[in-house]
Amino acid sequence: MKKKVLLIGPLFNISGYSDHARLIADALYSRSDLFDVYLLSTQWAQASSDSSYVDKYVESLVKTQTLLEESQKNGTPLGQLFDCTFQVRPPNEFEQITNYDIGVTAALETTAAPQEWITQCNMMRKILVVSNHAKQNLKNARHSQTGEVINTPIEVIPFYNTITESIEPFAAYDNIKTSTNFLTISQLAPRKNFYNLLKWFVEEFKNDEDVGLIVKLHHMNNCTLDFYHVRDKIKSILHENNLQDKKCKIHFIHGSLSEQEIKSMYQKDFIKAYVTTTHGEGFGVPMFNAVCSDIPVVAPSWSGHMDYLSAPFTNETSGKSKVKNLFLKTKYEIGPVKEKHLMHGLITKECNWCYVDESSFKKNLRSVLSGEKLHQKNAKVLGKHIREKFSKEKVFQMYEDVVSQVPQTTQPIQTFNIEVDKMFDAISGNNS
Repeated sequence: MKKKVLLIGPLFNISGYSDHARLIADALYSRSDLFDVYLLSTQWAQASSDSSYVDKYVESLVKTQTLLEESQKNGTPLGQLFDCTFQVRPPNEFEQITNYDIGVTAALETTAAPQEWITQCNMMRKILVVSNHAKQNLKNARHSQTGEVINTPIEVIPFYNTITESIEPFAAYDNIKTSTNFLTISQLAPRKNFYNLLKWFVEEFKNDEDVGLIVKLHHMNNCTLDFYHVRDKIKSILHENNLQDKKCKIHFIHGSLSEQEIKSMYQKDFIKAYVTTTHGEGFGVPMFNAVCSDIPVVAPSWSGHMDYLSAPFTNETSGKSKVKNLFLKTKYEIGPVKEKHLMHGLITKECNWCYVDESSFKKNLRSVLSGEKLHQKNAKVLGKHIREKFSKEKVFQMYEDVVSQVPQTTQPIQTFNIEVDKMFDAISGNNS
């Protein structure tokens, strides 16, 4: 008998948590012979939605909605319908639903998770995170008065490589005339530290008219108002620092892109390096995609991305092999999160994160160009290793192993006759 699994997460949005929810859904569906999968979609903050994901998952969404309606009529508790749940959300939103609830989170990009998360985390039977940094972030949480910590087992299951050699070139690059280009894909949010990235980049290359920074950036979502907000913010950063007369170019890209378009941005023959001045990453999917595309990376040597920035490397002279960091490491210091960046219940006054060193970052930007052959060689070695280590097959197997540990407690669920078209209209909000 198949195990009945309920996945709760922001399946339709454009966000890291949404990518994570869809990854788990696809992993579970890959073993439809073992798992009966149900989906309950949530909204991630004010993030944009993509209707193509509704199309992709509509039958399971309909099946779930029908089951929940029938159980409500019959008075059946939700916890009796499923063997387990996967809850893809911040831990302060975890809730006990079944006898085997699995929390899935990127945790926080700080040294320790807030004490407010401890109770909810300990409601879970297992917690899945995307990196060793995220795992340590949760393990470092401690209640200031009771000394309580998170006792729930925590397991690392990363994202997998989705970059292939057959991806079409990114069409917008045809309009970019600079021959030396750097790439960053980010949100205009305090944690990403985009202000300093832009300021320092332009300061370093302000007299180089053939150098460009390609910026895929949004604030809240991909709407037109968001475009104008971000565009004006870029202008204000340059103006505040008297950099508006720069010769280097800022190539600003905004709006909804398909998964294929996003992947096509990582062209190793067009992009010299992926750059970031982040305060910390739970995982860092854009940076991961750059690594899988054999693109050199400039980043601080701290937080979630460290899981995929090293590889076994053989010295050509000695023949000896050892694990080596194969990216341009930017120096940093760990310090308290500034008060203006605190978020109630998430980033609290006890939290610390990484502050990138300006001179080290600028030095690495120049090194990308002066040591181009070496950095491209390292990126090629790293990319090959990470594509093999973080393969789709290996990651899917990890999720299968997790569900295999769940005891089966539910009874067979009645099969309902579903009118997909009518239910699709309800899910997508189309009432015409």
